[in-house]
Amino acid sequence: MTVSPATQSPAPASDPRRPATGHAGTAVPLRIRDVDTDQIIPARFCTNTERTGFARGLFADRRAEPGFVLDDPRHRGATVLVAAENFGTGSSREAAVWALADHGIRAVLSPRFGDIFRANAWLNGLYAVPVPQSFVDAVWHAVDEDPATEVRIDVNDLTVTAAGLVQPFDLDADTQNRLLRGQDAIGATLHHEDDVRAYEERRTPTPTTAVRFPAPGPRGARRRRPAQEATVSPTLSPEDAVHTMYRRIDEGDFAGFAELFDEHAVYHRPGSPTLAGRDAIESYYREGRTVADGSHTLTRVLLSDGAVAVDGTFSGHLTNGREQAHRFAEIFEFAPGGLIARRDSFLFVCNF
Repeated sequence: MTVSPATQSPAPASDPRRPATGHAGTAVPLRIRDVDTDQIIPARFCTNTERTGFARGLFADRRAEPGFVLDDPRHRGATVLVAAENFGTGSSREAAVWALADHGIRAVLSPRFGDIFRANAWLNGLYAVPVPQSFVDAVWHAVDEDPATEVRIDVNDLTVTAAGLVQPFDLDADTQNRLLRGQDAIGATLHHEDDVRAYEERRTPTPTTAVRFPAPGPRGARRRRPAQEATVSPTLSPEDAVHTMYRRIDEGDFAGFAELFDEHAVYHRPGSPTLAGRDAIESYYREGRTVADGSHTLTRVLLSDGAVAVDGTFSGHLTNGREQAHRFAEIFEFAPGGLIARRDSFLFVCNF
């Protein structure tokens, strides 16, 4: 059990790859409902893709107000945030978890969390523990009476102990086992390595892992696709169509890129209007895209019922000259003729 007394400086972020049976520490009461991720870490502080350095932006707008509880000296060194209902709602901003952890918060108690925030929290070693409002009220009262009140979270038996009360909480068995073993999400998968290897030996191999589409030549240079490649093969599989799409993007062949889309295709991008129709999609890539050059690397390509899901990384330059590197995930659906009918993009980046 890791103990963080109120007299010590904030604890470092928890490492999900270390075995963890729980946490104990003093608490800070946050009596504010509906705290979304933009309140936890405003977008203007999301200027990099590293996991450190976000503490300075934690609750930045609220900390500008005198007397905000996070700056109360009675709660200096507290590692458990006891929050009101609907904590971590809103966007899927993983930096909200990083900011809390960077500040030294190791656990958050709340009657209800945003689903994505809670998932991000457990994956990053931050305990997002759902407890009833009555338990939150009891802990708030105890902490008001004595800021040294300890809150103890036990991952073995899934209980929270504080103010003389013991409160069970729910946690899926996979996450619990992963924490107790000291595994991150990749380590949890590798725990089933024998099963994965047996499956790979049975399946028909396909080139879907670590496929990279390099940007040729110096920055800004574009290689034209040979004329014989100008049309889409009628036998092009959905998987091959996706590989071809990324290759043509990185080559700057936007006419060939557009040929892969159905005439009435739609393209959904985070925080941007939907692009409807092949012409609109091509026009965006020619005139509206903020990327000057770069390359995509696909980590995984998954097929299900004719749809394709991918994840990977992109590195390159923006049109303003700034270097850009981020993770992405996309889902593709296909029209009966084999062309892309729908593309949904998800970017894991704050400064794009």
